[in-house]
Amino acid sequence: MDRRVATELELLAATVAKYCVGMEGNISGKGDNSSFLIKASGYSLQGLKDTDLIAFDFNNTQLDNFNKKGSMELGFHTFLLGLPNVKYVAHTHPAHTLAVLCTEHAADFANRRLFPDQVVFNSAKTCLVPYAKPGEELTELVKLHVHSFNKREGYFPKLILLENHGVIACGSSIKECTIITDICEKAAEVYTNSLSMGKVHFLSDEQVGNLTKDEKEKYRLEQL
Repeated sequence: MDRRVATELELLAATVAKYCVGMEGNISGKGDNSSFLIKASGYSLQGLKDTDLIAFDFNNTQLDNFNKKGSMELGFHTFLLGLPNVKYVAHTHPAHTLAVLCTEHAADFANRRLFPDQVVFNSAKTCLVPYAKPGEELTELVKLHVHSFNKREGYFPKLILLENHGVIACGSSIKECTIITDICEKAAEVYTNSLSMGKVHFLSDEQVGNLTKDEKEKYRLEQL
């Protein structure tokens, strides 16, 4: 087991566990190009220890902790960790975001932006994946919609929204995964509060475009 990655995942679990109840959610981290660690099925992010992690190779062959099973979402973790610049993946169920993802407003939330930091840390748009049964069905839809989004928008979606399910944050560090998730949940809370007060005032396409081109914002993002 890669001790550095295990320690990083313990820290990641401690920061995103607030977005999960009981045994919800799963996290993973890549140590090299041949293997990664993922949370074992049936274990909580709360108080996660290195013994709650399992090593797999990218053929989904289990390498250690044989008395435990990998997360049922092993498939999309393997896929995402195999992409460039993705070293960590955090899948959680933030309450405010999930509330939006259970409504007809999910597409608006994925494709429009409310404030600058949402653009900077969650990108100009977010990949939205229709509901699918967790496991193999969800993995196939994640693959399909990530590839489609990348082709359509011209960049990889580091935030993936799963209708009626939760969110996936991908990053080159645990800090990036944490901020992506935190900003998404903040945006969802702002969005639902805004809806309750009347018509939501989104940033315009021009305003979003200016933020994505701003060199100072790019520098701030690079610090992750």
